[in-house]
Amino acid sequence: MSSAGALTPQKAAEDTLKTGEHHLSEALQLTILKNIYGGLILSAGGLLTLTIVNGAPTLTESNPGIARLMQGLAFPIGLVLVYFAGGELFTGYPMWYTMAALSRKGHPLQYLRGIIASWVSNLVGAVFFAGVFTRLTGVLSEDPFKSGVVEMVNSDIIEEEWHVLFLRAIFCGFMVTLAMLLGTQNHDGISKALGLHLPFLISTTAKSPHTVEYMYVAATGMMLGSPLSIGAYFWKCLLPITLGNTVGGAIFSGLYLWWVYIHCEDESAKNGSGNGWGPVRLDEDD
Repeated sequence: MSSAGALTPQKAAEDTLKTGEHHLSEALQLTILKNIYGGLILSAGGLLTLTIVNGAPTLTESNPGIARLMQGLAFPIGLVLVYFAGGELFTGYPMWYTMAALSRKGHPLQYLRGIIASWVSNLVGAVFFAGVFTRLTGVLSEDPFKSGVVEMVNSDIIEEEWHVLFLRAIFCGFMVTLAMLLGTQNHDGISKALGLHLPFLISTTAKSPHTVEYMYVAATGMMLGSPLSIGAYFWKCLLPITLGNTVGGAIFSGLYLWWVYIHCEDESAKNGSGNGWGPVRLDEDD
């Protein structure tokens, strides 16, 4: 551990693997409750974002880069709060479960149970927040907020191509799991918050969709008048984003961390430093 209170990447990867193993054996009721709570908290970050961005329509038109940056600064606050409060999000499971599966932990039913329970529970939390704390409170029911949210859903989902949403979601899955890794790696609160915030800031500013974010945003848009149908909500919105986030988190974080810090480390320990993969240590005479 360094003097700054941060774990090495090796130890952070090992702890991330342990997190995956923990989620495989976690009681189903805990998985459900933590993910409903995570959906609620992340949606609070979504509400903050929708309020800030759509409350300044002239800025969006005149300087869309600043508007996107504001969105990128606001939305990751929800992720920081989820992490600190002990909630869970579906987007962490591809990284955790990929590392656990490659390490041959658990059995297929444990993976299936966790994935389904997490995704459905996040959806319940996000839709509940959209209906109760957004629609019924009327916080976004007047213009420019209402028209801004509807236009956001139309442009980001309805008018966008399926494969574009999928590709953008891969990048988001990469960034959000990197954020969670940095949250694991850092010990003090400020470092954790920055580690969680900065990668997510990049993906949000780059308009890369997050599964639970759009569970909330798209549901809110539909409640405020967007023509997005229930079928399109699942097929055009949640499916490509979920698949993209899964691929991004599994390959760019889970596979990478397992291969570099778990697999190669194990091989180095078995075969010695000269196996062609690990670092080679030279003798003093050399």
